[in-house]
Amino acid sequence: MKKIAFLLFFVFAVNSFSITIKGSIMDEEGKPIVDTPVFLVMKKVKFSLKKFKLIEVDSKVVQTKTNQDGLYKIDVEIDQYFNKFFVDFVGDGFCYAKYKKPEPEDITKLVDKGIDIVVNRVFKFNKRWKDVKLVLDIIGKDSPYYKVLKEYGFPDERVKLEDGTEKWKYYDINKEIIIGE
Repeated sequence: MKKIAFLLFFVFAVNSFSITIKGSIMDEEGKPIVDTPVFLVMKKVKFSLKKFKLIEVDSKVVQTKTNQDGLYKIDVEIDQYFNKFFVDFVGDGFCYAKYKKPEPEDITKLVDKGIDIVVNRVFKFNKRWKDVKLVLDIIGKDSPYYKVLKEYGFPDERVKLEDGTEKWKYYDINKEIIIGE
């Protein structure tokens, strides 16, 4: 039994290592973006001869948020079972209304080196943010539309439903939200 425990410990120790991923997130004006999500996405991908392309077999996500200075830090144990690594900034809590959707950063080669990694990002403003902000100021926080507009901005399509509510469709993020009284 002791031999099995030792072998499992040895295999785990050989197949994993610790790294730190850190950075800052600012807007175009150089202001820190506070409390925005940051994700380390670890994927196991393999080539499928049947489909003749890479397919995702498994994944794991580690999440954090930026602090009051726009800084983030992820200390993580890297399991070499995973072979693709990305830092992503889009998920629950990302402000689609204010910022353009940033692309994930592929850090696979840096992870393979086993070194600590710095990924800084400057978020570009959504061109419609000023219009959204104006509408938010007019409708006020008590409006049923306020929270959705603040997070996602103007919808790509609005559909009136029979019960008086509206379905707002956001194509870029594949999201539909029912809004109304």
